[in-house]
Amino acid sequence: MADQAGTPTPLSRFASWPHWTKFLLVASLAVNLLIAGAVGMRYFYPERMERWSGASFTQLLPRKFMSDLPAERRREFLDLLKSQRGTFRESRADMRDVALRFAEALERNPYDEAQVTTAVQDFTKLSNQMVDSGTLVTLQIVQKLTPEERILLAQRVRDRVERMQQRRGKMQNGDSDGG
Repeated sequence: MADQAGTPTPLSRFASWPHWTKFLLVASLAVNLLIAGAVGMRYFYPERMERWSGASFTQLLPRKFMSDLPAERRREFLDLLKSQRGTFRESRADMRDVALRFAEALERNPYDEAQVTTAVQDFTKLSNQMVDSGTLVTLQIVQKLTPEERILLAQRVRDRVERMQQRRGKMQNGDSDGG
C-alpha cells in the first residue's frame, strides 16, 4: 500500500500546474477544434453558392436555378457574373457619391433646384447603366443554355414570380386585417 500512496495519480500531475497553463491547454484545444472544423467543412461540403443576386438578376436568374445546375455549369455562369463585378462596384460607389451630392444640394442655402435635378438625373443614369450591365450578362447566360437548361430556367422564373406574388398577397391581407 505504501507504493500506491507514493505514486502520483494522473490527476495529481495536473493539479500541481499553474492555472494559466490549464487555461492555455483548453484554449489550444478549442483553437485546434475550430481549425479542424473549418478544414472539415471545406473538405466535406460542396462549394458554397456565391452571393450574386441583385435587383437585375433575382427575377430573371433565380438562385434556385443556379443551384440546380451541375457545378461546372454553375461555375461558368458565375464567372460571367463575376466579370461585371468591377463595373457594379464602381457604379455603386458612383451612386453613393451622387446620393451625397443630392443631399448636399438639398441642404444648400439658398436652395438650387438645378443641382438637385442634376443629381437625380445622374443617379438615374447610373441606375440604368447597372441594369443594362445586368441585362447583358443575363443575355450572355441565356445564349449559353442548353434546351433543358432553358426549360429549367423558365420553371424557376415562374416559381420565383409565384412566391413573390404569394408574399405580396400575404402582406396585403395582413395589412387589411390589422388596419
